[in-house]
Amino acid sequence: MTGHRIVCPRCKTTLQLPVATGALKVKCPKCELMLSVRAPTTSAVPISVPPENLFENLPSSGSSAAAPPSSVFRPSGPVTVYQPPKPAKKRGGGSNAALKIISTIVGLGVLSVVLCAGGIFAIGYLNSRHSGWTSVTYKGYTVSMPAGEDRRDKSQQFPGTTVHELTGRRKETGSQYSLVVAQLPSAIRQNIPIEELLRDMMIRLSNQYPVTRSGVDGMAGTMQSGMGGIQGSACEIFVHNGNLIVAMYSPYSEIRDLVGGQREPVSNESELDKPSEFFDSLEF
Repeated sequence: MTGHRIVCPRCKTTLQLPVATGALKVKCPKCELMLSVRAPTTSAVPISVPPENLFENLPSSGSSAAAPPSSVFRPSGPVTVYQPPKPAKKRGGGSNAALKIISTIVGLGVLSVVLCAGGIFAIGYLNSRHSGWTSVTYKGYTVSMPAGEDRRDKSQQFPGTTVHELTGRRKETGSQYSLVVAQLPSAIRQNIPIEELLRDMMIRLSNQYPVTRSGVDGMAGTMQSGMGGIQGSACEIFVHNGNLIVAMYSPYSEIRDLVGGQREPVSNESELDKPSEFFDSLEF
């Protein structure tokens, strides 16, 4: 058996200590008496014990040969293996406040994930003629979507907000159009400048310029980076009545690898997609 043992002088409980245990104090698990333990004496050179009985040549007493007390090798009573106490976990103050802040930040970050990548779906066969537009009213906002049934509507709940997204696909090219309506978390002030909101959401636009739709000021540009953003997508972003409004056009030539498209982009992609007509149709 490895290690060494000590016996509690109060309750006679035997403790088994690990080999590496040095001088320390341990508490008896039965009577809770603090015991001082000396470091065991070790030898740099291991001692070889011969296999013969070391006690066979000792003088006898009566008819039986003298033998070492059994307690030398096998103490009487149960043996308790000593387990050092585990350190208690530290509890810091203000954890609830930190969690609320993190939840708000995560909620904002997820908005950008959904609005930039959430509506992508598989590309089917592409045609060559423009299929036209259909005017759609979505969550109180109106926009023109590609005509046909190739459309997706979904809503997701996140900490402090709900994100609604309508996505349509131009069947001739495979390009996609999205309208996102997301209620801003209560921690975000209603009159927050759009530049500050984009910075907090870690969304970076190139060719950035101000835009106005139905008297509402916003920011337009080409998506460069963000949490899940699709680089190369044209978008317009607004804050209206406590909602974050995002209109986005993702050309097939930019999202082909993401959707697993097998065909090459058509040469007249921009002419068929008519992204300017999509953005001009947005009404508040």
